[in-house]
Amino acid sequence: MPPYFVIGCGYTGAALVRVLVARGEPVTLTRRDAAVAEAQGRELGARGLRADLGDPASLAALAIPADAIVVCLAPPATDPAGEIRHLIAASHGARLIYVSSTGIYGPGTGALVDETWPIAPVTAAGRARAGAESALAGNWIALRPAGIYGPGRGMIERIRAGGYRIIGDGSSHVSRIHVDDLVAAILAAAASDIIGAINIADDDPSPIGEVADTIAARIGAPAPPRVAVASVDPEVAGMLTANRRIDNTRLKRDLGVVLRVPSWRDHLQTVAG
Repeated sequence: MPPYFVIGCGYTGAALVRVLVARGEPVTLTRRDAAVAEAQGRELGARGLRADLGDPASLAALAIPADAIVVCLAPPATDPAGEIRHLIAASHGARLIYVSSTGIYGPGTGALVDETWPIAPVTAAGRARAGAESALAGNWIALRPAGIYGPGRGMIERIRAGGYRIIGDGSSHVSRIHVDDLVAAILAAAASDIIGAINIADDDPSPIGEVADTIAARIGAPAPPRVAVASVDPEVAGMLTANRRIDNTRLKRDLGVVLRVPSWRDHLQTVAG
């Protein structure tokens, strides 16, 4: 039973660790703050240690064995490529699953975007992810999730709270993935020997305006307002107006993942009754 090292244990990492602990897998999770890591480890039933991708000594202290599964969920910092090189050096040839983002792709103009789509990010976050991916080497796989949602996170909560806005006319397509399906993809990647990149998205990319208006109507909230693209932070506008329909063929064909939540509509029915 290979040990798992979950580097950067935030929302998705916590969901992954819960599954691994329930299966009896040995798990180490990391955070940049030692006290936070230890507390989260106690909460989830795993070992919690400090590690920072920008600090090679902290990675070396993890003592990652060559038969480990290393899942990197930590967001890039100031030197994305250098940080990944540090992690590779500390992993001693272990299987590396890098959780990236579909934000590395260029705008889609409504097209179906597969893994061969040009890497041309329009946001700083996307450029950082692309830089990190450029340094991947060895026994690696890059998972590129679309917008991650699930319990306590997503458009339903934001629309219910009254803070959600639709950028532009609402026609830009967005893709999503439920956190449970992302966890399933990570576990499938750990069990495979695939090298390269795989998109992680559900079966239902939809115009953002349709998604927001449908959610609002279902939960009895006011329809979110439309706002001009120029009035929004460029990082947010770049993510929500890229108009990409993410192709998940390889997720299902090559990783063999059967989606538990194939559409945001399914999730909406579950949470809204």
